[in-house]
Amino acid sequence: AERCSFLGYVIYATFITGFIYPVVVHWIWSPYGWLTAFRDSPHGAWVAPGAVDFAGSSVVHMVGGCTALVAAAILGPRIGRFDADGNVKPMGPHNAAFVGLGTLILWFGWYGFNPGSTLALSGGFVLLAEKVAVGTTLAAAGGGLAAICCCFIKDKHLDLPPLCNGILAGLVAVCSGVAVSEPWACFVIGIIGGFFEFGFAIAVQKMKIDDPLDAAAVHMGGGMIGMICGGLFGTRINTDAAYSTEQPCGAFMPGCGGKQLGVNVLTMIMVAIWSMGMGSIVFGSMRLAGILRISPEEEHAGLDASHHGGSAYDDGKTDPATEFEK
Repeated sequence: AERCSFLGYVIYATFITGFIYPVVVHWIWSPYGWLTAFRDSPHGAWVAPGAVDFAGSSVVHMVGGCTALVAAAILGPRIGRFDADGNVKPMGPHNAAFVGLGTLILWFGWYGFNPGSTLALSGGFVLLAEKVAVGTTLAAAGGGLAAICCCFIKDKHLDLPPLCNGILAGLVAVCSGVAVSEPWACFVIGIIGGFFEFGFAIAVQKMKIDDPLDAAAVHMGGGMIGMICGGLFGTRINTDAAYSTEQPCGAFMPGCGGKQLGVNVLTMIMVAIWSMGMGSIVFGSMRLAGILRISPEEEHAGLDASHHGGSAYDDGKTDPATEFEK
């Protein structure tokens, strides 16, 4: 954000959506994938019994979050983000109301994303979709509560962006196990996701990586927590309903063992290796070719002014586009 070239956007969007994402989708959601829980053929490589990732903590969110972390590291920080001693200089959002509105829109969309992952409503699946919707709501609430508590402890005040990121982290974290976990467990998963996201965001800043939206913390961090919790909280009855009687339940449940947790942790590691490795190749190649980042002059003027014909907001000041042309 604010420093990547338009050509860079086009190239990485093409590679991520056309190659990096589909490979992971095949691994986990295809009936022929080596990490799938929906295997319908004994032939080929398969880590039985497959990963529990109902709505994409790894397939969707870890891929995006891992790639975002690599991209931000290779792209470099925004001008002025860190001082000469490497300390973070605050850069607040330009419109907090839009941040809150965007979060609510995403939260609403999750009710299509998670309950919709049942892929059906007939044959009793509507009951599963209803329970998933409840778990989704509770996880978002838990994530937001955890993050805002962390914000108050750290900064001694309540702030909107950490709350919003905590909500999103809770939603991301519950994607994996939302169909196999009880509502109380979904709330706990959201709380864990919110705490982890807050700490992850701080760690990324400590590494001098400029991630303006904390995308890596929300999606990579939340996705990692989701995959672990997906192997911990699944009950026998919920796993039977969402998957099959042959799918192991969570390690925290009596008589379930740790097999599902092991497969989910393996999946988490492999998705991280694939996404970060491929992301390093894509973004590293663009940086070597000199097409990834805009010039300092263009960054100072702003991408709206330097690349898109004018400022997006009229603040009554001199038009940056005119200044850039000079």
